[in-house]
Amino acid sequence: MVKIRRAYEALALGLFLFFLLITDLRFLKGWPVSWFLEASPLVAVATALTTHTIYRNLFWGLVILGITMMLGRVWCNWMCPFGILHHLFGNIGVRRNTKQAIEVNRYRRIYALKYYILAAMIAMAALWIVPTLWNAPGRIAESYNEAALARTAEGGSVTTFDQAFGISAWMIGLGLAGLGGYAAFRAMGVLGPSRLARVPVGAALLGVVVLGLGIGLMRAGVPETLAAAGDGLGRSAEAARRDNATLQIGLLDPIALTVRSMTTSVLPSVDKATEGVYTDTREYWFAWVVGVIFIGFLIANWWIPRFFCRAVCPLGALLGVFSRFSLWRIDRDPVRCTDCDLCLKSCEGASDPHQDLRKSECFVCFNCIEDCPHDALQFRFLPRKASEITAPALDRRTLMLAGLFGVLFFPMARLSGGVRKNFDRRVIRPPGSVAEQEFLQRCIKCDQCIRVCPTNVLQPALFEAGVEGLWTPIMISKMGWCELNCTLCSQVCPTGAIREISIAEKLGVGPFEAQGPVKTGTAFYNRGRCLPWAMDTECVVCEEVCPTSPKSIFTRNVEVTDRWGGTLELKRPFIDPEKCIGCGICEHECPVKDDPAVYVTAIGETRDKERSLLLSLVEDPALADQLMA
Repeated sequence: MVKIRRAYEALALGLFLFFLLITDLRFLKGWPVSWFLEASPLVAVATALTTHTIYRNLFWGLVILGITMMLGRVWCNWMCPFGILHHLFGNIGVRRNTKQAIEVNRYRRIYALKYYILAAMIAMAALWIVPTLWNAPGRIAESYNEAALARTAEGGSVTTFDQAFGISAWMIGLGLAGLGGYAAFRAMGVLGPSRLARVPVGAALLGVVVLGLGIGLMRAGVPETLAAAGDGLGRSAEAARRDNATLQIGLLDPIALTVRSMTTSVLPSVDKATEGVYTDTREYWFAWVVGVIFIGFLIANWWIPRFFCRAVCPLGALLGVFSRFSLWRIDRDPVRCTDCDLCLKSCEGASDPHQDLRKSECFVCFNCIEDCPHDALQFRFLPRKASEITAPALDRRTLMLAGLFGVLFFPMARLSGGVRKNFDRRVIRPPGSVAEQEFLQRCIKCDQCIRVCPTNVLQPALFEAGVEGLWTPIMISKMGWCELNCTLCSQVCPTGAIREISIAEKLGVGPFEAQGPVKTGTAFYNRGRCLPWAMDTECVVCEEVCPTSPKSIFTRNVEVTDRWGGTLELKRPFIDPEKCIGCGICEHECPVKDDPAVYVTAIGETRDKERSLLLSLVEDPALADQLMA
């Protein structure tokens, strides 16, 4: 089985590198280059939490979860390209004798860190649940009252929500609040071995909730209340989702991290040495930071084998949670076992196969079966529960603190600016991007769009979009420009942060003529640096390269007196904001290279009407009045 696993590892890594290399204008041709990103269960689960949808091909992640619930964490050691790289890098590192290998592969408490990281990230993605539950009673009452008014129009009697529930609503609310507080205190260990801990407080509070619910249902009617509850919860969730979640799993998701590192650091370095990857040299903003993190995780294998996989990987933690339900696992025969501990020598997951197996940590590498000299280990269907440690070894208090960190991090990050009122003019997103708040709920920072961009205009952001926007794609026009007839970035985005658009939609032609072209921003002039404006020097480069038709950059002929008293006729450029699409080619080609005289900012982008520059481009009259006010 080990040989079969190694063949799968080679196949998976080779396929990943193949997809990575053909994510290029020259070779793309419909290949499913984002499959590994789409197959990450963490991407599917987290984006489902933030957006309430499963985008396009993310169902592959659910397939991987299903396999995990059958066979265990096979993804980690059979298919994950980053995990395979760790395996390979560990083998070329420090050589250990048998005793050292056994000791370094024993389970350590630090390996629980990945579950706390996962808890924080899931809390950030699911924060909308808090305002949803907080506002649910009001929404349910609103829905119930609307239905009651509708029944009145048909001749029925009117019973409002307050009349039907009355004191019951207070009983339910107080009971639920008490249950939440009691559960939190128990989880943190505040209620220890005392008399209060032995009192059935939870049962009493639950009884109050059930009693209040029963009284209310009897007075309001079961079908009417259930219909109002479903509709009210839906309304509350939809309202809360828009501005109460952020997607940060891409920081440490192994597939997103690997694609980002390969795109911005590894491939440009390989091209520098071989000149065989790109047609033009690529440069990426602060690529060295991404590269140092990537290489740092790989080098860590020389001290702790599979350190990232064992201690940091949030995807591994998610699979560990689901692998507790797996039907097959490694099982030890205590009769044959001589406690030699040789099964630990090559254990990839530090899952302690020499005793009760830590089911959530096992990578199903089969090395222990190969190394056991007494055939005491086998991969069995539904083995004895007594010989396994099913759940991850977690401290409940630390787990709750990690979740609390995620809950508090989001509002602090969002309210620190960079997203709404004080958005940075440099945050120019690729064409087809959804509005900024939803963008941050969808983008996994994989930088797949940056990899496929043919002009190098897309760059990984630092903190231009706030701390939430770290490594998300932005357009830096000094690096390149957005090609007019290109929508490759929208084709490879795995989560819909950049929705797939056609050339016709981008250009605003054919069936999209009424809505106009997709605008990513608007160009402006710094007349103090523009040659015709500031230095009486002829220059029409920006007008010549402007790709729109009619051109959004036009000139006006003026006569000026030079320093010697002579008369010069100049063409001074101007911007037509209705025609400008923010492609950035004018800024890229401007001869004033250090700080171009023409520059593009995010204002006027069509993805967010609140950032519109011209009221004439705002379709909603109410929003136009709001912007004018």
